[in-house]
Amino acid sequence: MAFTLNLPYTVCYPVTRFARRRLRTHPGTVQEDQAAYFEQQYRDTNERYHAHMRDLDLAGQVVLDIGSGLGGRSLGWLDLGAARVTNVDINRQELAAGAAILNERYPERASRIRYRHPDDMVDGEGADAAILFDAFEHLVEPDVVLRQVHRWLRPGGMLWVGSIGWYNYIASHCTGSHIPIPWCQVLFSETAIIRTIRSLLRSPDYTANVWERMEGLGRWDSVTTLRDRPGEPLNMLSLRRIRRVMRTSPFELNQFRVYGFSGKANPLAPVLSPLARVPVLQEFFHSYYSALLIKPPHAAS
Repeated sequence: MAFTLNLPYTVCYPVTRFARRRLRTHPGTVQEDQAAYFEQQYRDTNERYHAHMRDLDLAGQVVLDIGSGLGGRSLGWLDLGAARVTNVDINRQELAAGAAILNERYPERASRIRYRHPDDMVDGEGADAAILFDAFEHLVEPDVVLRQVHRWLRPGGMLWVGSIGWYNYIASHCTGSHIPIPWCQVLFSETAIIRTIRSLLRSPDYTANVWERMEGLGRWDSVTTLRDRPGEPLNMLSLRRIRRVMRTSPFELNQFRVYGFSGKANPLAPVLSPLARVPVLQEFFHSYYSALLIKPPHAAS
């Protein structure tokens, strides 16, 4: 069971309202428009690659982007040398929307990028590399997905994973347009968080994001756990449990790195960064983790 202080709705809701007023919370362009989000994915891929992915050489590689969503990063993978990219996601609406944006804005590159639902993939795809970029925390059954990816890769192929653990300060995925309070999943109970979001959605000053406009403000009404978060389920795995899942997968875990906070714009970074090296404290004070897994050369597809 995940650790939490379990503060109730009677605390969560007023504190959230106060924080939203102080921060003037607004969903922002990328949460209001899918094309803008596609472009943001593309724009920051190169920087994120050089920050966390240098051990994965994409030159000439056939790449699977697992949990790609709209697939904007596929253009970045091509820029970094990939030969072809297949975007794989369970959300058919986002796959269709991403393909439409790609064909409209980058038609000259569309022939090297595919969009596929996992059900449409076949064993022995023969891809050289797979990427799970900011997606592992959303895998309801990560062990099942790792076995699937293992079958899709050629022997000797590599899987790179980059994500955050459950005790990261934004792991609830509610801090953007809903509850702008770091570590809210540690402070408040799941019930309090979900009930607060439902109340916010019905408040007259709330601005709906693109997904709420598409699916309706009632998308949270039947949710009882953050594991069933609308559009983005959460497996709520700690760093310790993530390592365990990877070690028991068919892959060989070659590398697992935990990153502390950094950046000149963050005045607390020099204080918090060393805590990411302490086994227990790193659960709360990591900014990111990355893992490199290898399909053994002798493994069957």
